[in-house]
Amino acid sequence: MFNGRKAILPLLTFCSWAVATTAGDVAPGAVLDNAAAVRSLSAQAAATGRPVRLHGKLLLVTAPRNAIVLIDDTEGIYVELDHVVPDDYRLGDELEITGSSGAGDFAPIVRAQRIDRTGTGTLPPPRRTTIAELDAGGLDAAWVELRGIVRSCKPTPPDQIPVSRGGAVAPDPAAHQSWLVTFAQGDDKMEIQINGPVEPQELVDAEVRLRGVVFNVHNANRQFVRANLQLADASMIDVIVPPARDPFALPVQRLGEVLRFSRSGFSGHRLHVRGVVTGHKDRHTLWLREGDRGMRVASLQEGNLAPGDEVDVLGFPDHGGYAPSLSDAVFRKIASGPAPVPQRLSAPEDISLHDTNLVVIDAKLREIRTSSEELELVLDWEGIEVHARMLQPAANEDVAAWQPGSLVRAAGICVVGQTNFMRPTGLWLAEDLQLWLRDPRDLTVLRAAPWLTTRRALFLMIPLAVVALLALVVVAIVARNQIRQREEARKLAEVEFSAMLAERNRLARDIHDTLAQDLNAVSMQLELAKNSAKFGVLDPVVSYLVTAHQIVRKCLAEARESIWNMRSHILEKNDLPEALRLVAAQLGAGRPCEIRTHVTGHTRRLAPEVENNLLRIGQEAVSNALKHAQPREIEVELGYEERAVRLVVRDDGPGFDPAAEGATSSHFGLRGMRERVAHLNGKFTVGRDARGGTRIEVIVESPDSV
Repeated sequence: MFNGRKAILPLLTFCSWAVATTAGDVAPGAVLDNAAAVRSLSAQAAATGRPVRLHGKLLLVTAPRNAIVLIDDTEGIYVELDHVVPDDYRLGDELEITGSSGAGDFAPIVRAQRIDRTGTGTLPPPRRTTIAELDAGGLDAAWVELRGIVRSCKPTPPDQIPVSRGGAVAPDPAAHQSWLVTFAQGDDKMEIQINGPVEPQELVDAEVRLRGVVFNVHNANRQFVRANLQLADASMIDVIVPPARDPFALPVQRLGEVLRFSRSGFSGHRLHVRGVVTGHKDRHTLWLREGDRGMRVASLQEGNLAPGDEVDVLGFPDHGGYAPSLSDAVFRKIASGPAPVPQRLSAPEDISLHDTNLVVIDAKLREIRTSSEELELVLDWEGIEVHARMLQPAANEDVAAWQPGSLVRAAGICVVGQTNFMRPTGLWLAEDLQLWLRDPRDLTVLRAAPWLTTRRALFLMIPLAVVALLALVVVAIVARNQIRQREEARKLAEVEFSAMLAERNRLARDIHDTLAQDLNAVSMQLELAKNSAKFGVLDPVVSYLVTAHQIVRKCLAEARESIWNMRSHILEKNDLPEALRLVAAQLGAGRPCEIRTHVTGHTRRLAPEVENNLLRIGQEAVSNALKHAQPREIEVELGYEERAVRLVVRDDGPGFDPAAEGATSSHFGLRGMRERVAHLNGKFTVGRDARGGTRIEVIVESPDSV
């Protein structure tokens, strides 16, 4: 079957494209002579002020009368004027416009410098369209016709009056009549502005044909928001099917029957229902119950209804939610009655049967959320998280009595949650639940929350956790210090034990190799002397005794040497320079020799082993000088350097050559000093001094003090 409308649309589209293409090809200096050519400009090109000369018909005059809508053979366009439109201009008049292009706020416009009326006439036939086509955004300033149902009609606030009638202008906006109409085509709705007097009772629920100019609503970024239709006056409305003279005389339809299957479909006209009020938010929403079914009704009507009131309601059916609802409704109170009893929800399966009905549940209060606009309670019911919102503000004392963790009974309007799940058969079973609590009395505490709530337990656990963490840190630090101290004590004990063991082994070796052998030799000499005296042979006795005496003196010298290898008690009470001075004074007492000691550098304590060996080396050097050199002066110098210590002992005796054969081996003391220095990994030097005599020098690395 041939569809004339479908066939003409591609043709109109092609013509518009051809006109736009032709306009786009106009040279920059050429005059734009049709509306399509101006509207085909980009915003940047239109803002350059291209010259324009248009001839067309007057479609609309704005309320301040400083702008019009003009339509020519191509399309309509918005025209700004630099003067007021004369009062005698009428819609359909032939006009000549001279001016320039402008970017406009949404689509290109014309800024007129001159407007001339060249004749009178009638408006051209409007373009038949739909709300869906208008919402595509391409018909701004178009002259269109729509057919549908008027759902509401209310006066326009004075500050929202955008247009005037085609004739005379009212003296001020407050006296100027303008109406806002909600117009519907099936599920599509839009807002329409009608200028001039209107009788709402003759339009609401009427099927009408409208003719008007499209004014697209847009944002500051030149982006489309929604379509809006402006009508010059009520003459642009043709009533096709008038509304009922007494709408409340329409048959009453049961709530459970609304939007049930019908072969004829749904008319889109309003319905008459009756029920008992379960909740009411003035000038906003009304909830009804009939039998075991509920319904939500959106109504801007002013009136104070209480639960239990019986009302008649006229409203337009809406679908898309779980249960049908009515909007743009009016109501009439019939009688008053007792407050309805909430129906108990025993399981999640009951949600689907009681959407928009008054219900009650027992649940656990989990959380209270407050904002400047509303109070929201989060409940736990049958494993489902239920969000309950309060329709009226709650007092502080009411909120203070509601504590998380309490068992509460919540009565309110059941609202199916926003779930989009549908089975392949089309059956939609509700799985989520929300509640609208009408006032604070809808929430009753059945069992108070335990004192130790999760919140309080958390507040208690935080400081306890902090204290425990600090305690663990302290214990860890103390334990680490104790472990370090024990490790140091263990290492020190091992060093001391090793030193003691080494010293014992040294003493054992010295006693065995020297004292024990020498005592055995003395014993043998004394035994020979005793046997000789026993048999009366006295001559050998003297020889035996002399030998024994010599061995004893040797034993004494070796014992003294062993004792010197031990740490001197003098270092426990004095530092090394003072100990050297005292030892030198003791050795030189009663001798015709002057012993001088002096120190260079910064005095510091050294390791015990270093101080003990340097003291013994100095003592041995002074003793050797006194025994062998018969000096008049001995000088002991102790120098503390940055990373070493230097000990120098020099005398003014005859001196000796350490390179001579047997010079070193014949002096047991020199060998002992060398061994001590070697033990300290130091440097030992002995030789003649530049001033004569003998000079002994010891250098030991010792960077750290103790």
